[in-house]
Amino acid sequence: MSNQPDIADGLPLAIRLAGRRVVVFGAGPGAAAKLALLDDTGARIRIHDDAPACAELAGRVIRPLHPLPDLAGTRLVVIAPEIDDATTALIAEAAAAAGALVHAVDRPALSDVTLPALVRRGPLQIAIHTGGRFPALASVLRQRLEALLPAGLGAAVTAAGSRRAEIARRLTDQAARRRFWRDLAARLLDRPEIPIDDLPADAIPVQAGRVDLVGAGPGGPGLLTRDAARAIEAADVVLYDALIDPAILELARREARRIPVGKRCGAHAMRQAAISALMVRLAGEGLHVVRLKGGDPAIFGRLDEELGALDAAGIPARIIPGVTAAAAAAAHLRRPLTLRGAARSVSLVAGHDLAGDLPGAIDRLAAADGTLAIYMGRDRAPAIVAALIAAGRDPAEPAAAVEWAGRPQARSVSVPLAMLADALEGLDADGPVTILVGEAIAVSATAARPADAEGRDAA
Repeated sequence: MSNQPDIADGLPLAIRLAGRRVVVFGAGPGAAAKLALLDDTGARIRIHDDAPACAELAGRVIRPLHPLPDLAGTRLVVIAPEIDDATTALIAEAAAAAGALVHAVDRPALSDVTLPALVRRGPLQIAIHTGGRFPALASVLRQRLEALLPAGLGAAVTAAGSRRAEIARRLTDQAARRRFWRDLAARLLDRPEIPIDDLPADAIPVQAGRVDLVGAGPGGPGLLTRDAARAIEAADVVLYDALIDPAILELARREARRIPVGKRCGAHAMRQAAISALMVRLAGEGLHVVRLKGGDPAIFGRLDEELGALDAAGIPARIIPGVTAAAAAAAHLRRPLTLRGAARSVSLVAGHDLAGDLPGAIDRLAAADGTLAIYMGRDRAPAIVAALIAAGRDPAEPAAAVEWAGRPQARSVSVPLAMLADALEGLDADGPVTILVGEAIAVSATAARPADAEGRDAA
């Protein structure tokens, strides 16, 4: 495998073809597919081929291919895959001599440009280009984007464009104007029927500074909710915890500030009081702040402290929930957290208190009739196991520990409770670990679960 970086073959550009000559060589299905892209451009299109046209081209004028036509004044030449290689080479040479750009379908060596897969909503166009390496992927991506984008979005883009000069006059502050357009764009993706033509500049108020307390889940972008992803994409500043997957941070705009504020294994990047003060200050400057937390903000996320500081300062704050680690750990184990007749409840507990000691409610937890999900318990696992057994939990009760739940590198051990601390030590975990205890995660029921990619699961 080559060690050379995978660089792009070119830079996607939009070329204006209205009123310009475009010559298409070929009258088969391949030519018809390209003509479907070209017909809406306003170009003066000519088709040349010596063979009969396919059914899709019925009614079009097909001129002879031989002798090759004069290509002077042509902006773009498209050579369909039905044209043989020798003729394609001659056409490409003639086009180059005439100063025309060439797109030879499936023959990138003879092409100056590539016609991408397109998603169109009026003036909005999304081009998908793989440099000819994987056109099927471009086609699948196009289909997915077609399903995501509202049909009325094109009309909304046209209407918004007609108001740009007016909005610029009424909102003279550049940052305020940028937020106005971002807010409007986000609304249009959900409700493209908003009547922009009748919309005064102040109908959608420019948001003052605000904070979104966002749950990023325990893994990569795939576990984000749609609301969470949109908040990250729109943020001016992202304050993120230490365990946030870097791929999630890539969703933020290039110009957005990214500030690490989390802690790991007791090492603080920033104290909680300082985090709260920073959020208040940034939002007070009129910025949209996203406080990005692993898992769910309401579960061991110090939500009360941050929300209290924002409320006291009068800063608008929204909470966007996320997938919690216990759910991701159960999914990795392919086991439920509740089980009819055996586990009717789930108890979420931190593996230590504020002083680093075992949680004071260990006796009540041991007596709970259901599944225990213990967060941040990796380093205290021996003491947690001993305390649970001493408080009445069966040493043979099913237990599991999952490291990096929700990530591709997740791995686990599933053993009786009495053996969990030793098994976890053998796992040699250095990432976040979620411990599950209870009948719902019975060891015998997980035996059929495939090991992870490196075969590191133990049972």
